Amino acid sequence: MIRIVRLPEERWKEYRKLRLEALKVEPSAFGSSLEEESEFTEGVWRKRIKGVLFAVSEGRPVGLLSYIFEDRVKTRHVAHIYSVYVTPKYRGKGIGERLLKRALAEIRRNREAVKAQLSVNPLLRPAVALYKKAGFEVAGRPRNELKIGRKYYDLLLMEKEIRDVKA
Repeated sequence: MIRIVRLPEERWKEYRKLRLEALKVEPSAFGSSLEEESEFTEGVWRKRIKGVLFAVSEGRPVGLLSYIFEDRVKTRHVAHIYSVYVTPKYRGKGIGERLLKRALAEIRRNREAVKAQLSVNPLLRPAVALYKKAGFEVAGRPRNELKIGRKYYDLLLMEKEIRDVKA
């Protein structure tokens, strides 16, 4: 059985292990790199775990999703979803969808929330399909946004309205 939970900061080592796996397995899915995050201190991991939802199977994390709200007055109505990952063995079981649904439910609880945004490598078709199924729409496509080695990757900027507002 898969549960979607938050983990206490004492379990930061499990978070670190899964996050570094994500960066190794899917380097073109993230703006950060394995080399950068491998250098993070325990304090950084303990702080970061507070903003993460985890999919847990048999007591261990097998998927994750992070989101934050801007803290600036003019943009605090926007939630940014990032670091979405499910370990390969558990893919195709709806875990990403459950993580995303839970995150969106939590985002909606923020009365100021108007929209959620994320970016995704368009070559990661299952991820793009997941976001479209959840109601995200493409808002832009920055070219050559990520560089891994000598290869450049575009990104799709996607967003989902949380509440109707008049511009």
